[in-house]
Amino acid sequence: MFLANLALLIFSVVFLVVVFRILSKTSLIHSLKKSWRFVEEKCYVYQFYRVPKFNDNMQENQLYRKVYAYLNSLPCVEDSDFANLFSGTKSTEINLILDENQTIADQFLGARIRKNDKRRILVPYLQSIHQAFDEIEQKRKEVRLFVNVENGLRGDGRWRSTSFTHPATMDTIVMDADLKTRIKSDLENFLKSRQYYHRLGRVWKRSYLLYGSAGTGKSTFVAAMAKFLSYDIYEVNLHKVQNDADLKYLLLQTTKKSILVVEDLDRYLDEKKSTAAAAAALSLSGILNFMDGIFSCCGEERVMVFTASSKENIGACVIRPGRIDVHINFPLCDFTAFKSLAGSHLGLKDHKLFHQVEEIFQTGATLSPAEICEIMISNRGSPSRALKTVITALQGNLAGRIGRRLSGSGSGSGRYTEETDEHAKEGQSGIHPMKEIKNLYGLLRARSSRKASLDKFDVDPENSGSVHGA
Repeated sequence: MFLANLALLIFSVVFLVVVFRILSKTSLIHSLKKSWRFVEEKCYVYQFYRVPKFNDNMQENQLYRKVYAYLNSLPCVEDSDFANLFSGTKSTEINLILDENQTIADQFLGARIRKNDKRRILVPYLQSIHQAFDEIEQKRKEVRLFVNVENGLRGDGRWRSTSFTHPATMDTIVMDADLKTRIKSDLENFLKSRQYYHRLGRVWKRSYLLYGSAGTGKSTFVAAMAKFLSYDIYEVNLHKVQNDADLKYLLLQTTKKSILVVEDLDRYLDEKKSTAAAAAALSLSGILNFMDGIFSCCGEERVMVFTASSKENIGACVIRPGRIDVHINFPLCDFTAFKSLAGSHLGLKDHKLFHQVEEIFQTGATLSPAEICEIMISNRGSPSRALKTVITALQGNLAGRIGRRLSGSGSGSGRYTEETDEHAKEGQSGIHPMKEIKNLYGLLRARSSRKASLDKFDVDPENSGSVHGA
């Protein structure tokens, strides 16, 4: 009896030692997690599919590349048991890449898949992988600029391309904040609207008209749009298009996920009206078919952009709804835009000369953003000198406008085609020469008052906070 009890005691001690060692190696928490995972697996289904890298003909399996890219884009890769670290395209970029035989727990529609939903969810889940891969590739894509060349130069196509490295983005362009937000929202909705367009029986494309004087930022906006969408740019030079058939051929050679740009459309249409050989070249009908004809349907997910100095010189049939979806006006610089440019180019949020600049803008003087940017860049070492140069340029603009007005009134002419400010043209602004003379007189009077006050004080132009008694 004593021996039996001793044997039982020894067995109990050995059993406890073994259990203690097991718990010490795996930990009680880990054991509980495994138990909970077992319970979860009874409620959820896990589908296991093998996606080989090569097919039977030793060709790359395209689905493998898509699934591989999708899994490595998931945030839970950082929580995997093992991952490889690779340097990226940038010197400071580090990429986490899954190692082979690693398991990733994915979710679809915000939850794990239950057993009863397996067949219903599988196909949409695989489709979502395709869509996610397309988005990943689009972000990684190098944007390229294509231009059309003269027909017959070479036999390998009419488009020549180069890497597009323009630094403009939607964040850097100077534009009304509300307008910029609406445009970005419109572009984002377009990217997600394939099924919507197809349900309506419409081609999945969007067209924009950018109009405004030279130097107002239309081309820069196109560059920012391309970066925002990660779309290639196809710039169509209509002067190098021989006829309607040639334009159709160029359109067929473009790809999806691209922006087709036609600049200075109004100028081209004006030239056609005054050219004797216009009938033998590209016709207005050919341009309209390019915008929304049958050949424009040969490819989708495109954005068409047309630029012009004014909508007045473009016929209503060209810019009607359906051909042009969005009209965006690029005005000359006002005081609000000027402050944005001063902040980005000179690092100024405020300055003692801002009040004087605002007064000149209120008199009707204006410049294009490009002109003001060039002044600021050239004088970036001295913000005060830059602002004074802007003031001088604005005063010269106002005086020149009044001079042209007076000259036009004397000759009986009311139109000035060289005027850069479209709102100053006859019938648009309602500004009369006498009113502008009064504005200029008020400006000169204000300058005289400031000069009289400066006779009493010596103001340091480079230091707005330094005022010395005379």
